[in-house]
Amino acid sequence: MWQGWINLVLGVWLIISGLIPSLQVTPNMVIVGIVGAVFGFWLYKMWQGIVNGILGLWLIISSLLLNLVMPLNFIIVGIVMGGLGLWSALTHRKEMTTKMA
Repeated sequence: MWQGWINLVLGVWLIISGLIPSLQVTPNMVIVGIVGAVFGFWLYKMWQGIVNGILGLWLIISSLLLNLVMPLNFIIVGIVMGGLGLWSALTHRKEMTTKMA
């Protein structure tokens, strides 16, 4: 469950960094931050972890495509958010197969 808390913090970080004008961040990052924070905090189902994994991948791709001033910030956040989201999804999958057996 600690993965969800870290994804919540990363989502809040994306929202805060999206509001800093000098980073020239698009509203895309703020929206990803909001969705990532919500799904990161309430990681009860496997699909929510998958959504966070996809959001992390989107952060990496979009930060490279949008020619941001500081893309490294979003690449690192994307790697951590995506990795933890997918890790959480795989953990939920193992719990589901254990309960069914």
